[in-house]
Amino acid sequence: MAQRDGRLKTFFIYTKPRIWFLLVFVAAISSLIAIRIYSLKVDELLIATIVSVSAGGAGAESLTNYIDRHMDAVMERTKNRPLIVGAITPKQAITMGAILISLSILIPLMLGRFLSTVFMAAGIFDNVFVYNYLLKKRTPLNIILGGFSGGFPVLVGWYMITSINSVIPWFLFSLVVVWIPLHIWSLAYRYREDYKRARVPMLPVVYSNRVAVACIAGSAIVLVAFSLIPAFFIESGIIYGSIVLILSIPILILSFRFSKEKSLNSSFSLFKYSSPYLAFVFITFIITKIFFWS
Repeated sequence: MAQRDGRLKTFFIYTKPRIWFLLVFVAAISSLIAIRIYSLKVDELLIATIVSVSAGGAGAESLTNYIDRHMDAVMERTKNRPLIVGAITPKQAITMGAILISLSILIPLMLGRFLSTVFMAAGIFDNVFVYNYLLKKRTPLNIILGGFSGGFPVLVGWYMITSINSVIPWFLFSLVVVWIPLHIWSLAYRYREDYKRARVPMLPVVYSNRVAVACIAGSAIVLVAFSLIPAFFIESGIIYGSIVLILSIPILILSFRFSKEKSLNSSFSLFKYSSPYLAFVFITFIITKIFFWS
């Protein structure tokens, strides 16, 4: 029993749950907003959203880990991942990825959620093929052109609940897409020697230190500005804007410190705050909807 539990834990870790947990979170928030707006009683569809996005995220990471296996083997940060050390075989990685991805697409399809199915498939395709297979090792614009996959779970969550179109899911989708460059580039700056060794042309590897720092710090400012857009259009926008502005103070301070120090540690601090920042903005959005919107 202990051995089997250990194997399950290995497979679970292999899917990089810290990455897809955030995708599940934004999808669930999107579903909850749709439920709240339209006063729906669809708890089973919320559960379906969580299961589907969890399977899709884990399945996509399984395949991207397989695609990146040669790169991971030479990077200090990733050289001990299960596939690299032999705890999982390449065949197991592909099989698990294919099964999980199939499940993630079948769930909304069987429930008759056509748009949700399309967005799920599009997100997986963009992540696995466009970003990891096609662009990651070819262009420093990889995350710009292949980063839409992070926003698709928002659309999956919304259209799993309702077929009614709204600007809300598309704003939240765009918010995730705007967030991704800061998140990825700040991490890549911290581990740029690793990426250089693996010959992966991430922006901090290809461009000068001055340009890379300017792009990363600038992306933080763009993210904050974009996060504040609803303050000008939604009811109780002052409340939303005030909360988001307070949440944005650390990210602005960290980006300013990074632009001055240009150090690996300050870059990593910016990376570490970027994930909870996105989560906090989503939480703020739904809280203002529940308690302050009519």
